[in-house]
This record gives sequence, C-alpha cells and structure tokens, in this order.
Amino acid sequence: MTGVNWAAVAASDYVVPKGLNPPDALHELLGMLASPDPAVRDAQAYSTLALWTRAGHFDGVLRELGDRAGSGLGNDQVLVRSFSALVLGEVVRRDAQQRVVGPAVRHLWMEHWQFYYPSEQDVRSYDPDLGWIHAVAHGADTAREFALHPITTPAELNVILRTVTERLSSLPMPLYQTEEDRIALALLAVLSRTEVPPEGIRAWLSEYRSLWTPLTFPLSPGVALGIRTLHSLHTLLHLGATLDGAILRPAYPAETLKAIQDTLRDVTPYLGQTA
Repeated sequence: MTGVNWAAVAASDYVVPKGLNPPDALHELLGMLASPDPAVRDAQAYSTLALWTRAGHFDGVLRELGDRAGSGLGNDQVLVRSFSALVLGEVVRRDAQQRVVGPAVRHLWMEHWQFYYPSEQDVRSYDPDLGWIHAVAHGADTAREFALHPITTPAELNVILRTVTERLSSLPMPLYQTEEDRIALALLAVLSRTEVPPEGIRAWLSEYRSLWTPLTFPLSPGVALGIRTLHSLHTLLHLGATLDGAILRPAYPAETLKAIQDTLRDVTPYLGQTA
C-alpha cells in the first residue's frame, strides 16, 4: 500500500502526490477496480489510471499495465472485468502514440478482448448501489482504441467487426444507456481505416444482417440494440465524430453510406433514397 489519499488525488485533478513514483501505485490502483464503491472504483482508481496513462506516467510499465488489464478481463468479478476493459483501451491508446510494445504483445491484448467481449453475461448498465457497470459500452471503447492503433492489421480490423457482431447476437438483456452510440463509434473507427475496403464493409454487413434474418417481433435484445447501433452509425457517417480534436470519418464515405443505408432498409424500408 502506498498510503496515498486517492480521494485527495481526484480532488486535485489527479496531480501526482509529491514523492510518489506512479508505477509503485499500479497494484493498488488496479486492486481498487474491484471496489463496490463507485467513488473509489471509478472516480479514483480508473480515472487516475486513465489520466496518468495519458500523461505518460506509466510508460515504463505500459506492457505490465496492459498485461494486467488483459488478465483482468478474465476476473471473476464483473466490475474488474468491465473496468479492466477501459484501462486496456487507455493502454492501447497510449501505445498508439508512443509505440512502447510490439505487434505481438498488442495482438495478445486483442485476443483477451476478443474472448471476453462477446462472452460477458453481466451486461447491466447501471446499478443503484454499484454505479456504472456498463460492460458493453466499455468493451466497445476498447475496440475503438484497437481500431485506431496505426499498426492494427486488416485481419484484426475484421476481427473487431465480427466480435462486435457476435456481442450483439449473444446479448442477454435489453440495454438503453447509450450503448449503441459507443458501439457505433467503435465501428466508425474501423470504417475509418483504408484497410477495410468497400467490399469488406459489405461482407461484414452481410454477416450483421444475420442478427435479424428473419425479422421477427418482438425484437430480441441483441437485434434491438443492433438496429439502434446501425442508426447511430448512420448519423456518424453524416456528422463525423470528434476524437482528440480530430474529425473521424469513413475512409470510403459514399460507398460506406450506401452500404449502411441498404442494410437499414432491411428493417426500415421507408428510409428515404439519396439523390
């Protein structure tokens, strides 16, 4: 234990306490992700991990942090799993900037995410006592960071698309806390890459259509979220998304928009035609 007052760190905008070497706090902060108190887990542990990672305070132990976050995806506590996904996303984001680890390590991290994301069964968004759990949204945030990493391969980008589709197909309960927007942003991150050509987008959408083929009512939780996700993605294709001050747009705008609209017409046949 470091003896740090983490509430005070949060109150000071996560300034590193005098005399503390941030890597020395890694074990303690990761352990706090299991806390049932959202003020400890979210506002103190995760936020400190995220902001100090972005500031480069963990660059010397970035591989260790990524490995431990990846292992956390297999923890027996849902809070650890869900918030480990967020931490892993921060690590991937930092590695995209600094290239601390090699492709093999980053690929291993993605394999942890790929196994975890569609298999998570506790997909509650929010609990009155525990606060945000939000595993589906958090896992999508991780996917977005993998998709934006400059050396993510075409094969890995396709894995992200398939894994997101698999997550939707196995959704055990309805979700209504903006999960569709977080997933859509992850999908846009993939579609922003030139390595996923128009024919690859249509191949993925053909698989995505299997969520609702045949279309029956009432919609299952995964189908309902999948359709809402596609509508959210459609909006992002028109407006773009601002990430770190840059506008994220599809690499093939016209082809991507048409492919998404054609797919949406499966379930909303009254969708207007473009000029």
